[in-house]
Amino acid sequence: MAEDKTAEGVRQTIESTLDDAELEWESPEPGSYVVRLPGTRKLFTTLSLRAGRHSLSLNAFVVRHPDENEAGVHRWLLERNLKLYGVGYAVDGLGDVYLTGKLPLAAVTPEELDRLLGSVLEAADGD
Repeated sequence: MAEDKTAEGVRQTIESTLDDAELEWESPEPGSYVVRLPGTRKLFTTLSLRAGRHSLSLNAFVVRHPDENEAGVHRWLLERNLKLYGVGYAVDGLGDVYLTGKLPLAAVTPEELDRLLGSVLEAADGD
C-alpha cells in the first residue's frame, strides 16, 4: 500500500515516529514540531521540524558565534559536512551555528525520519 504523502499523512508519520522513539515533542501549530533529543555530552538538543507544502525542513541550534578561531571553526564545519547524512552545518547572519536539512515530503518515512534524527543527535551531541 502506498504511503499517504498528504499534509495530514506526513504529520501522522512524523508524530507516530516521534512517539515510537519515545521523544519529548510538541506541535505549536499544524506541521510544526519542536523535539527534544536527549544527549550524553549535552543534556538535550532542540530540533525544529517544519512540514511545508513540498518539503520537510529540519533545524537545530548547535552553538553561538565562535569567539576564537572563527575561520578554523568554519573550516571544520565544512569538512564535517562531507561526513554527515541528510543534514549539514550552517551559519546564520549572527554567526551562530545550526544543523539544517531538507527532504521532499515523498521521502518522509518512519525509517528516514529516524535516520535524520540520529544524524542530528550524533552531529550535535557527539562532535
